[in-house]
Amino acid sequence: MGGDADSARVLLVDDHPVVRRGLAAMLHSEPWVGRLIEAGTVAEAFRLAVLEKPDAAVVDLGLPDGDGVSLIRRLRHAVPGCLVLVLTMTHDDATVQACLAAGATGYLLKESAPDALLPALRTVLDGGLVLGPRVATAALSGVRQSVPSPFDLLSPRELQHVGLLAAGLSGSQIADALAVTEKTVRNQMAAILAKLGIADRVRLALLARDAGLHGR
Repeated sequence: MGGDADSARVLLVDDHPVVRRGLAAMLHSEPWVGRLIEAGTVAEAFRLAVLEKPDAAVVDLGLPDGDGVSLIRRLRHAVPGCLVLVLTMTHDDATVQACLAAGATGYLLKESAPDALLPALRTVLDGGLVLGPRVATAALSGVRQSVPSPFDLLSPRELQHVGLLAAGLSGSQIADALAVTEKTVRNQMAAILAKLGIADRVRLALLARDAGLHGR
């Protein structure tokens, strides 16, 4: 997890106070959540993020004073330790791809079941990738054309790492599954990205899912 497992600071960004309060009420009872910070605009969210240094932000894209995608990019640049889970009504291909490119590692629709948020946020905090069922195809459609996926270049061990990443496991979970250290997992992932010419773990996971490696 990005911070202390017992005190994750979470920024909730939504222009509807009722929605924010509902999310806050849901998260408040979780023992791994510490401080909850609420913001209703891009400006307020960015100011509070720089001040509070949250471990994660749950971000709606429909904000009154700016572009949610730009907010994600600014958050990831100004507070690198802040991981972003998008929670929105929008799921067109271009928006999903733009959010992932900006640095989000989770994307859920507001129509998702309420109990989907907690495990999704926990996975994002643990370094995993979360895509709701209706957005996975949109995310994949962009990377299919932009990045090659020569997984035949990988060794069986490297394919194991990629398959576990594609299945949504975090670095620590992959380390446990393969009985290695987290440092070994990080080094192996860096080597795989370099070998395949892929920019980041999100694109690697998406391409691996598209190739059917998540079932390995």
